[in-house]
Amino acid sequence: MKIAIVGSGNGAVTAALDMYSKGHEVKLYCRNQSMNKFDKAIEQGGFTFNNEGEESFVSFTDISDDMEYVLQDAEVIQIVIPSSFIEHYAYTMAPFVKSKQLIFFNIAASMGSIRFMNVLEDKHIEEMPQFAEANTLTYGTRVNFEEARVDLSLNVRKVHFSTYDKAYLSEAFDKIEALYPYIVKEESLWKTNLENGNPEVHPGPTLLNVGRIDYADEFALYEEGITRHTVRLLHAVELERLTLGRKLGFELSTAKEARIERGYLEKQDEDEPLNRLFNTSPVFSQIKGPNRVKNRYLTEDIAYGLVLWSSLGREIDVATPNIDAIIVIASTILERDFFEEGLTIDELGKDKLGLE
Repeated sequence: MKIAIVGSGNGAVTAALDMYSKGHEVKLYCRNQSMNKFDKAIEQGGFTFNNEGEESFVSFTDISDDMEYVLQDAEVIQIVIPSSFIEHYAYTMAPFVKSKQLIFFNIAASMGSIRFMNVLEDKHIEEMPQFAEANTLTYGTRVNFEEARVDLSLNVRKVHFSTYDKAYLSEAFDKIEALYPYIVKEESLWKTNLENGNPEVHPGPTLLNVGRIDYADEFALYEEGITRHTVRLLHAVELERLTLGRKLGFELSTAKEARIERGYLEKQDEDEPLNRLFNTSPVFSQIKGPNRVKNRYLTEDIAYGLVLWSSLGREIDVATPNIDAIIVIASTILERDFFEEGLTIDELGKDKLGLE
């Protein structure tokens, strides 16, 4: 396939190498002000790619800050960016997208399809691509740009997949399954969204460790910040998420089940407490940070995760007291109003959400 990757962080670069090494024609978009981080890769003609222990050199260098060039003739456009930048990139991409293209949000689910559509409507763009999204990034990965090295520790084993319009769900699923054989077809965007584990795992334990984050030179949430006490807040948010799902008519995976299914945790460890599984996971224990209080675990996972779940709860009459408490306390600590600035069902447009 001809594949465009929009983004230039850990996930985007990994996706580009993964797709290229599997024989696809790939172009990667990077903003002009960030292009210099690829100097080493371009100098040596590619990247060292460690894919779950199998190391190779991938001669991929088709990286450009020209969005029209990157999107031209692409059959699949993978958007691999922080969810807070969806509208920004939608405005940049809008003049160049085509109706025949499939835009796949390969990120932690944040209703990217509807948000992108709203931008196209705002700009009166008649071209309307197909939209699909995953509940989570398909990789556990880190990039060292100075060494032009990608260490992919996990190809995620189970990824929930849905499309905005069910009419092209099967067609889009077949196309993306050819790239990612572990995806699972879901009929509901809401189920895919509520299977995003980040708003459940990150904000609560991070808030309970802000003193440690302020004080320490280094911090590792998964290894030391999720304890037998802080995990209780995680489980409280988990229960509210599961209740939202049941009210909408489907069962969601628990925090532990989801991470075992995705490959982050071992199945034989399923009787261990969740906090111990995070502390000792070969994948999670290698992820360091956050090292400052203002970080994506709070800003992104609250504004585009918990705020949306809270607004959904109000709409379908499901109480979310722990979710709301996290939003309030984070707003106080970071001196901003997440309820005001965060993503809600009213902002998305109730007519697009299928809640009737």
